[in-house]
Parts: sequence; structure tokens; C-alpha cells
Amino acid sequence: MRTPSWDEFREFLKHDHWEEDRATGHDFFEKTLSDGEILRTHASRSGSKTMSPGRFNAILSDQLRLSESEFWEVLRTRAPAPRPSPAPEPAPPSLPLGLALALEREIGLTREQIAELDADEARRRLDEARSRPRE
Repeated sequence: MRTPSWDEFREFLKHDHWEEDRATGHDFFEKTLSDGEILRTHASRSGSKTMSPGRFNAILSDQLRLSESEFWEVLRTRAPAPRPSPAPEPAPPSLPLGLALALEREIGLTREQIAELDADEARRRLDEARSRPRE
């Protein structure tokens, strides 16, 4: 996932018509939606430093209420994002970490192979491997 620099994030806020609220160690911004809801975010002054994927996802869903593609579209077109935005698609379910690690360590599956398994198939494969006699 490509993540924006803080300069790109500030550019997004400008094109999406956010208003600066206050400045301290960070700069705080607000946007009032047509239904009266007020969105709030803040931006670091770190310039060209990029944010982590986790932080970017949290900002998108919790503060901007946009998808990643809508964010980049605002930067590309320099036009505000249409609101309301459809809810982002939920992340696909993932295996519990302990189960994934056991598949990797005990069976020797790669992370790519593990990612293709659903929980039932993963447990079945692990149970099958554990039930074989040890050499």
C-alpha cells in the first residue's frame, strides 16, 4: 500500500476543503459535512516523511471517512471527495496468529500458502500434521 507524505496529506486537506482549526505541535483541521456532521483530523509538520500504512488506514476510516482510492482521487483531480462516501469494504478474515505460526513452523507452509487457507482448512491441516507419528 502506498502511503502519503504529510505534505501530500496537507494537499488533500486543501483540495477537500478542510479548514484549519488550530495549530500546536500539529495542525488541526475540521470539515463540516452537508448533514452537519463535523470531521476532525490533524497533520504532522513532518513534510516529506510518509505515514505508516496502519496510521493511514486509521485516518481514512476514522477521520476522513473515505476509501484509499477516494483519497488519491482527490489529489489527482484536485476536487473535493463526494460525500457521503460508501462504507469501506471490510478486511478479509485472517487466521489467528497462533494458528498461522503453527502452520509455518510445524508444517513448513509459506505465508502466501497460509493466506489462502480459511480457518477450518488451516485447523484440519494442522490437526492432520500433528496426528502423524513422529520420526
